Amino acid sequence: MVKSRVLAALCGSALLAGLVATTPAGAAPVVNVCGGAVADYTGVSGLDIAFTGSATHNGIDRPLTITPQLLGSNLVKVEIAGGAGDSRFAIGNLEIRSNASGRGKILFPSYAGHGWSTDLSCTGTRVTRIIGKIEVADQRDPIDFTVTR
Repeated sequence: MVKSRVLAALCGSALLAGLVATTPAGAAPVVNVCGGAVADYTGVSGLDIAFTGSATHNGIDRPLTITPQLLGSNLVKVEIAGGAGDSRFAIGNLEIRSNASGRGKILFPSYAGHGWSTDLSCTGTRVTRIIGKIEVADQRDPIDFTVTR
């Protein structure tokens, strides 16, 4: 029984080694240009300041903040006001996706679902503005937002 487990483990290792060896040699790593790394949102040598702005629907602005929680972590607090005295938040991990040109896009938690970027602005690779969509509790469709720092 032990021999069969060892043999199965060795065969599995050989199969994985074969998969690694068949990775295309010409595939170059994506170089971060704007928003393709966690540090672009949270900070490099210290925790960065929050993104602040608003989500807008039918001419009504709702204050919105996206605040990094830990240096070197993708944990963020996303807080949006639904009205006077009606602030809601979610704390969770932002997800970064980077295209071949090195530009990132993010997906993050919100109280009513998720938010995501549609455009980023950077100084170097540090993200300074995020434009996107966010799901809110009182609307069926996501609404537009812009936050800066």
